[in-house]
Formats: sequence, C-alpha cells, structure tokens
Amino acid sequence: MIDPVQVMAASGAALFGLSAGSFANVLVYRLPRERSIIYPRSHCFHCGTELSHSDLLPLLGYLRCGGQCRYCGAALSPQYLWVEVACGLLFAAFVWRWEVSLATVAQLVAVVALLAALVTDLKHKIIPTQLNALVFWAGLVASCLASALRTALPPDTASWWIGDGWVPTPGQALAGAVLGYLVFELIVRVGRRVFGQEAMGGGDVLLAAAVGTFLGPGSRFGAFFLIGILSGAVVGVVLIASGRLGRRDPMPFGPYLILGALTVMLFPEVAGWVAHLYGFTPAAGPLP
Repeated sequence: MIDPVQVMAASGAALFGLSAGSFANVLVYRLPRERSIIYPRSHCFHCGTELSHSDLLPLLGYLRCGGQCRYCGAALSPQYLWVEVACGLLFAAFVWRWEVSLATVAQLVAVVALLAALVTDLKHKIIPTQLNALVFWAGLVASCLASALRTALPPDTASWWIGDGWVPTPGQALAGAVLGYLVFELIVRVGRRVFGQEAMGGGDVLLAAAVGTFLGPGSRFGAFFLIGILSGAVVGVVLIASGRLGRRDPMPFGPYLILGALTVMLFPEVAGWVAHLYGFTPAAGPLP
C-alpha cells in the first residue's frame, strides 16, 4: 500500500526540485562564462530586460510565455524546461527511495551539480571545477556528519537522522575520491600514449573523484565505472558508425559518468549485480 506521507514528501521534493533545476540552468549559463551566479539578477539574454518574479517561476514561467521572452519575443531554449523537469523528477525519485534524511539532502545537492555538469559538458565540452567541488564537498561533509552522529547518538537515533541510504565513513569517502582520480587519470594517460590524444578531459577525472566520495572504493564504484565507460563506449561506436562523429573527434564523456553515478546512488543494488557478474560475492548487509 502506498504511504500517503511518502507521496507528500516526494511531491514536495518534486516542487523543490523544479526550483533547484532553475538554479541549475543559472549554473549552466554563467559558470562556463566565468560570471557571478548571484549578480546581476536573471535577465533576457537577447534584450537584457530584467525578469520579474513571475517570469522566473519554475516550469510555469516558461509555459506561460510559450517558450519566448515576453518582452522581445526571442525564442528560449527548451533546455530551461527539461532541466527543471528532470531535476524535479530526480528529487522526487531520491526522496521516494530514501525518504528525507542527511544522506538524501547530500544526494540532492549532488543531483543539482551533476545535472548542471551534464548540460554544460554537452553544450561546451567542459565541466566547471565549481560543480565537481560541490559534489566532492557534499559527499565528504555528509560522511563526516554521519560519522559524528554515529559516534554521538544511540544507533536508532543516528539511523533516523542519517536515513536508510548508505553513507561511507570519511575514510571510505576519501578512498573513493582517490580511487576515482587515479583510475580515470590512468585512462587519460594511456589514451594520450596509445592514441596520441586525450581519452577524456580533466573535468571527467575530477568528476570521478567527486562521485567517489558518495560511493567509496567498493562495488558501488565498480558499478559506476562500468556503467559510465560502457554506455559512453556504446554511444561513441554508434555515433562513429553513423558518421555523426569522427574517430578523432572529441566526445563529451561526463554525461555517461553522471548516468552511472545517478544510477548507482538511486539503485545501489546494481553494485551487487555487477559484483555477481564478475564473480565477487557482496558482503552481507549494505553493499561496500
């Protein structure tokens, strides 16, 4: 039977996620251009008119204006709409799966940064360092707070605050970050030596390190690695075979790593399937 409280929490998260998606759009536009995300206020990029509060209403503002600036009539990118919707759906999914807790709040912060990184990489082929830093610190701070709560509070009370989602210890979070950096930096160096060009960008390496603070160095990281690498490889082969991408043309790899990260964060049981696939037996209880 569906829990009405859970439905209300997920619905509220979806509404909050729409607003967070609007902020993610700000990050997508301003960070690659090295502009402040606070000042000036949001305005039309064509006529420069400062937008009113009603213009900035997530989802409704875009739909009310028919995807156009209501001051000059310039067309607005559909990106603004789908980023808000995607963020709202992801917020609802994480809260539905893990309820509201310390772990969930940290994951939602990461969702905003990862979604902004995905769009930025697709549009500009870069992942701003600020977004990777936000994911890194969200994971590390959550692990430190969870560790402090486990130490200071009775187990039941600590679990209530931390939530059902697995939160690594600070040591595991840092080990995951180091593993992410070393593995993907190795891929970059091997690609440079074997193919004479970068296999992926430096932002991808830092992204893997940042995600490692949420996944730790165990089977969760292994699942993230395989989903990211395999999905990127499959799409790359399809694009090359269809003639839409040259063999030596750069391809944004961040979106596939982000797909892997969000999948494992939302469905950690995937890590167990990967461990079983490769002959490893996951430890009893929460997956490492």
